[in-house]
Amino acid sequence: MQERNWTASGLVLLAALAACGGGDGASVPLADLPPKLADSLCKAYQNCYGDIFALFLGGTDCVAVTEKRINNGTFPLLQGKIDQGKVHYDGGKVQACLDSYGARTCAQMLERDSPECLAALDGTVTLGGACDLDDECKGQALCKSSNATCPGQCTSLLVAGQACAKDGDCQSGLQCSTETQLCVQPVGADEPCENGSPPCGPGLLCLGKDDAKKTPGTCRTTAQAFVGIEGGSCDPALGLLCKTGLACVADSVTITPLAINWLCMRAGSYAANAACKPGFPDACASGNYCKVGTGLLALTGTCTTIPAAGEACGTGLSQCQPSAVCVLGVCQNLTQNGVSCTGDAMCYSEKCGASGGCEAKLPCK
Repeated sequence: MQERNWTASGLVLLAALAACGGGDGASVPLADLPPKLADSLCKAYQNCYGDIFALFLGGTDCVAVTEKRINNGTFPLLQGKIDQGKVHYDGGKVQACLDSYGARTCAQMLERDSPECLAALDGTVTLGGACDLDDECKGQALCKSSNATCPGQCTSLLVAGQACAKDGDCQSGLQCSTETQLCVQPVGADEPCENGSPPCGPGLLCLGKDDAKKTPGTCRTTAQAFVGIEGGSCDPALGLLCKTGLACVADSVTITPLAINWLCMRAGSYAANAACKPGFPDACASGNYCKVGTGLLALTGTCTTIPAAGEACGTGLSQCQPSAVCVLGVCQNLTQNGVSCTGDAMCYSEKCGASGGCEAKLPCK
């Protein structure tokens, strides 16, 4: 069984594991699987990133959103593949696989095939055989199409330098670069990252990069990055952030030489509708963000309610309220399959189809 990239297109690898006998433990009914899998995946990310994982979620419930992404992915298609004999499963071994996911550390995030999960689910289609889903392919393989039509063909996992669509397309230890769409070896702490350099490995943050100037940043561990104490200095541009519960705020400006002086202050220090200064993360009361002007006014603002669906997007990590995303400058609710959409980001499946509705993202389409 392939352990795919943990995104909307890759969260279905266990989805066919239903109530079946013959395993080593209690079977997991198919209907019960999505929330269990979502919980295991979120635990793995929590293990890797620790307290700052909540910062990236922006108030979103990881398990709830991940479950919806699973249910709007290829999950509904897997039972048919089981019935056709293209996917083999052992429902009694599912829990061991889920447990192995939930116990993962950063060092294990790019491993593709654990023994527990291979015992629970594997495809039956050999290399070169026709497929619609990665899960149909036997062993370490993926379903790939050269002309974006289904069916595709089962192909060995990709090596460094080959074109990819997601991390799970690549062999263990490799990532799919979002810049080049090639499988690459990620870099470690204190190494240059992105803007022409490889991405950071799991658990690391690429900080200090300048996308406008196309200059790379440096990979930092969370322990290296989140070090500022309350009342102490910080600088997001240099990758020097504040400890959990604090915000790095643009406190003042030095004219000669021109520079912003950043200060660590407690998150939530600014009340709703009160004057504020922008920071990372935001220092406004929960549910608000510091809405600033332009030019010199960009360093002062007012704590404003985070935009809801239908409203213009905010800034930074507070573009839209939880369960909504910014699409073409407007906040839109995340949408289930079959509902109209205006962009991939609006869909739980991460695919807005040619017909204008959200649909499952197939590897061969």
